[in-house]
Amino acid sequence: MIVLGLLALPAFGGEAPVLKQDNAKKTEVRHSMLGPRDTLLFYAFGDSAAVLRLQIPNDSAKFSVKGSVVLFADGTDAEALAKWINNQHSDGLFADAPQPSATIELPEGVCEVAESKFTGEKQSGRAGESYGEYEVTVRVKDHEAAGKFKLKAFTEKAGVLVKAGKS
Repeated sequence: MIVLGLLALPAFGGEAPVLKQDNAKKTEVRHSMLGPRDTLLFYAFGDSAAVLRLQIPNDSAKFSVKGSVVLFADGTDAEALAKWINNQHSDGLFADAPQPSATIELPEGVCEVAESKFTGEKQSGRAGESYGEYEVTVRVKDHEAAGKFKLKAFTEKAGVLVKAGKS
């Protein structure tokens, strides 16, 4: 019985993983099959079986950002996380993508838009509509979910396309 308790220790009583941007593979998505969409930033932490998901709406140039940390079963590797990420913004191509064990929404104030800058206009979408192109600087603050993860602070730039006239 003691041996079973010791074997279970890493899975249930281990140290919460530290999620650092420089240990993650970043994926940025701002287009769908139909044209520009909300910008999504995914940070896959293959060594921690976790994904940080940031969403910047593109419905106006008054930018905001929401974040969540998606946790997967121990042993879920970077390749499996990449399949899950693809299914979140594409056509669900990977039937064998892992299912999250938990999704934890980050509290208001942990993720914020620090700055945005108009960088030009771009024709995009099926009808060749005009979009304002923006560079948005997102700041993520340190955050800990007791026993689940420790997210380290970082700053990131992302592109966002806003339909012309939606300021």
